[in-house]
Amino acid sequence: MPDTTKDHTPDTLLTQEQEYILEHYLLTLDNYYEGLQAAEKLQVEIETQHLKRILDI
Repeated sequence: MPDTTKDHTPDTLLTQEQEYILEHYLLTLDNYYEGLQAAEKLQVEIETQHLKRILDI
């Protein structure tokens, strides 16, 4: 049976490769969430401007 614990110490649960993949995934998720927040702000601004135009008529 191959030794699968060679990449990490007993103090850690993940191998170095798993930690790298997890970190990359979390960064990607953070970027996606930031993009969603920016899109939501833009959508609110568009709707606000639209309502202002409707009310000014």
